[in-house]
Parts: sequence; C-alpha cells; structure tokens
Amino acid sequence: MALDVSTTPTLRAGRRTRGKNLGLLTASTAMDNAENSITTVLFPLMREALGLSSSALGVIVAVSKAVGIFAAVPWVFLAKRFSRRAVLATCSGFWGVWVVLAGLSSSFTQFVVLYGIAAAGFAGAGPIALEIMGDLYDDRRRGRATGMLYGGVAIITGVSAPLFGQLSGFGDGWRYGYVLSGCMCILIGVLVVVFLDDTRPGGGERRAGDAAAKAEEKAQNVVAGVRELLRIKSFRYILVQRLFSGQNVIMSFGVVFLVEERGFSTATAAIVATPFAIGYLLGTVVGGRVNDAVHRRWPASGRVMMLQASQLAFAAAVFVELQTPTSSIGFFVAIFAVVGFLQGQVPVVNRPLIMAVVRPEQRALAFAVSLSTVEALAYAGYALLVGYLGDAIGLQGALLLVTVALTAVNGLCSGLLYRPYARDSAAVRDSQVVPSSYEGEPSKPDAQ
Repeated sequence: MALDVSTTPTLRAGRRTRGKNLGLLTASTAMDNAENSITTVLFPLMREALGLSSSALGVIVAVSKAVGIFAAVPWVFLAKRFSRRAVLATCSGFWGVWVVLAGLSSSFTQFVVLYGIAAAGFAGAGPIALEIMGDLYDDRRRGRATGMLYGGVAIITGVSAPLFGQLSGFGDGWRYGYVLSGCMCILIGVLVVVFLDDTRPGGGERRAGDAAAKAEEKAQNVVAGVRELLRIKSFRYILVQRLFSGQNVIMSFGVVFLVEERGFSTATAAIVATPFAIGYLLGTVVGGRVNDAVHRRWPASGRVMMLQASQLAFAAAVFVELQTPTSSIGFFVAIFAVVGFLQGQVPVVNRPLIMAVVRPEQRALAFAVSLSTVEALAYAGYALLVGYLGDAIGLQGALLLVTVALTAVNGLCSGLLYRPYARDSAAVRDSQVVPSSYEGEPSKPDAQ
C-alpha cells in the first residue's frame, strides 16, 4: 500500500518554501567553508603574532577536518532521534561560541583545541543539510539544487574572505575575525530555529509503507547502516575516489602561496578569494544545470563523465597557476577564477552521485561517512602533507604533488565507476513507488 502523501510536508511545499529552506541550508553549510577561508586569510597575521611556520596552517586545517571523522555520525543520529532543525541549528549555529573562544585564546595550542571543538560541530551540518535538500528536490533537479546551495556557499565565502583580509591593518586582526565569525554562526542558528521547515526524511521519494518503516528502523543503527552502505559498490568507489582527492587544499594554501612564493602582502593576496568564489559560484550554478542535462541525456553514465572531466581540467588549471612565474596579481585573479569554476563542479557531481545510489533514509549517514569522515580524513592528511612539504621543498612543489599529480591520476581512475553506478542507481530508482512532484503538487499514488 502506498504512503498517504497528503500529510507529507515536502510534497505540499511550493517554490517559495523550498527557496527559503534552501537559503537557510546554504547558510548552515557555509559556516565550515567560511571558517576555512577565514583561517587561510588570517593565518599570515596569526603566524606573525604567534611566531608560527607554514606547517602550523596544515595542523589547523588537519585538526578541523580530523575531528569530523568522529563527530559527524553522532550528529546525524541525533538528527534522526530529535528534530533535524534543532540539531542543525546547534551544530552549525550555536556551536559558533567555540569560534569566539578560539579567537580569544592565549596560545597556539589553546587555539587549536578550541578551533577543533568548533569544527566538531560544523561537521554535522553538511550531512543533515544535504539530507533535507534531497527531500526537497527530486533526482532530475538535484544537480541544479546542489549548485544553488554551493553557489550560495561560494558567495558567502567570497564576500567574507576579503573583508576579513582587511583586518590585517589591526594588530589583533585575526582575533577580531574569529570573534565576528563566531557571532555570525550564532545568528544563523537563531534563523534556522525560527524559519527552517523540518521535512520528513525520505519525503521526496515515497516507498512502500512496510519497506520504508523497516528501512528507517535499520537506519537508526549505525553499524547496520554503515554495513548496508558499504555493500553498495558505487558508494565504495566514491569513498576511495574522495580519499585520494587533493583538490580541497588549494584554497587552504592559496593565499599563503601568493604571500610566500610570489611576495604579495596578505591584503593583496586575499583579493583572489573573491574571483575564486565567483568562479566557484558559476561552476556550481552552471555545472549543476549542465550536470542535470547530461544526466538526463545519459542517465547511466553522465554524472561519471562530468566527474572525470572536472578533475582532469582542474589538475591542468592548477598546474598553470603554480608554474607561471609572474608577480602580477591580475594573472592570479583570472586563474583563481578558473580554478574556482572547476572546483565548483565537485559538489554538483559528487552529491547527486551519492543521492542516486543510496536510499533516502540512508543519505544523511552516507554523507556523514563520505564527506565528514572519508573526505575530511583526506583533507586533514593532505593539509598536513602540504604544510610539512611546504617547509621542506616550498609550497609550489608541495601543491604540484598533491593538487595536480594526485588529482590527475584520480580523474583517470574514476572511470572505474561507470558500470557499478549504472547498476546501483537503477536499483534505487526501481525501489521507489512514485517520485514526488517537483512543482509541489502531490502525485497520485499507484493503486495497490
């Protein structure tokens, strides 16, 4: 017997409601990215004030990502047992008090500890927000919706980074930056509590009543849930692919690279955050629409094609960025915009890939495992590696190895995903009873 859709909040939601919810989910997701951007921009000031080396930035980034390995899954299961809205507001918003305290720390060790606690909260925001987004949009439009979400993240990051870069004119500018950032997080938490509509998990794709109940019960058990996810061959491949991805560290070290290797001041180097963010915004919005179009044309392989193309093009663009011997900030403005555009392809391909092969009630756990655990582990490891290699051979050589060579090899090896993705995505589609209507009008359930 099909589920009664008349009481499903997601199905009754119109465009305006979905837009409001997507905006709040974007703000929540942006916090982790904004903190990384602020750290990159303010690190030269912190390094000077506390007498640090380049490897210290690797430690900060690594710690902030490593804690997500342990923190994301507990947040996801709290969201399954309690209100997703309340949990999201806590981990992405009110948890910002720890960022404020980090800005007031008296030593580097104290800063790392407090910043790590803050990052433990932000680790839960992404998986919960993406699960809610998956409930709001059907499979045909998830690329566009993901593009809008991460495009909004890019706008927030791109606007905030140069503004925080202007704090370099103050002796304790890095402290002011973290205090302001933490206050922004708390404000977003309040907005999420007041305005976000908490939809039912799996509301965007209706399943048979008994099967849905059993699946939801199974999803409450972390061991059984992870075991079920790992039985999906495509999901295993995606985890390996993200584990060997060094793309994310480019912006963590981009400003420091320009300061150390090209001789720019912190305020001047911070300018590249804006074109990177604009490029990222265009990459997510345009890439999301292109990804949906390619997926509709080649549903069994289109997303994997997009994944490979974006990775190989990204490796080529970063190679040009690192190898061009110029001290012109105009060149780096242009090339960072291109790199940002290509980096913007990652979420609009990767997130719909996961949504396509994982059942709705398992998606939050899938994102906790893939993004906040495996991808965070990779990010942490590569951040440490680039930091220490940067001290040994220079940031240019370190970034060439991690962001260019590794990404190029990863792009070629992603071709192994074609066959399992075609099979696993078809299995998820076949398990659905009736997909929900995108326009917000309930579809008529099949007669049983």
